Amino acid sequence: MNDTLTAAQITADLRTKRLGHVLTILPCTDSTNTQLKNSYADVPEGFVLLAEQQTAGRGRLGRQFVSPKGDGLYLSLVLRPQRTPEQLSLLTPLAAVAVCEALETLCKVSPSIKWVNDILLADHKICGILTESCGFSSGGCPDRYIVGIGLNLRFDRTTYPELAPIAGGLSDTIPVLPTRAQLTAAILNAFEPWYDALLAGKTTDLQQAYRARLGCLGQAVTVHTGTVSYPAVCTDLTAEGNLIVRDMQGMPHILQAGEISIRKPNDHTLSL
Repeated sequence: MNDTLTAAQITADLRTKRLGHVLTILPCTDSTNTQLKNSYADVPEGFVLLAEQQTAGRGRLGRQFVSPKGDGLYLSLVLRPQRTPEQLSLLTPLAAVAVCEALETLCKVSPSIKWVNDILLADHKICGILTESCGFSSGGCPDRYIVGIGLNLRFDRTTYPELAPIAGGLSDTIPVLPTRAQLTAAILNAFEPWYDALLAGKTTDLQQAYRARLGCLGQAVTVHTGTVSYPAVCTDLTAEGNLIVRDMQGMPHILQAGEISIRKPNDHTLSL
């Protein structure tokens, strides 16, 4: 199958009204999110920047996202919603749901979400999402939001043995992969209706779609917040997408930031 990544192949499958109709594909860049922040300040809402390879792909908490040439889909999307950060607290969960729906439709798989922004398949991370805001306009709203999505089609465990226990690719589960153009269009097609609902303040269905795919609810985890870590059990989500956990003393905590690691029966943790 021809997996050449071109604008024509992407737009041929688009059903969106505004997302993805203007896009640029770079052969190599440091990070699509970084490039959008620094060099594409005036692009319209819905502009998408893709790269065949990233040399300094970024994840949450300053982590690197390994992005070898041709082995993944690396894209960033520009949004200009003119909403406060509080009104857009579900933007990252929205992106996670859109990626899951695209994979469910194209690949007939059932991925899960690890709060807040990782997509898992067969207990391995295949996708990460990084949402950033840039600048401020009148009224205190960010000028634009950048949603970065990195999705592993293939993952070479011999090249990255230190990541082998936690990272994987679609090819681990799917014998015949969709093209990157098909995946790009499917993600944007799934993203836009959820985004329109979010702008309209209609978030109940989005909350339910996110919760249904969240793999940690009811699970024993280790919570990491800054320099503090403690064991807990995930119990629920708030309407804003924050995770509610209960510590070993039975006290509830609402996590707006930080991360969790799944605790296995042997007390080892899987930190993604």
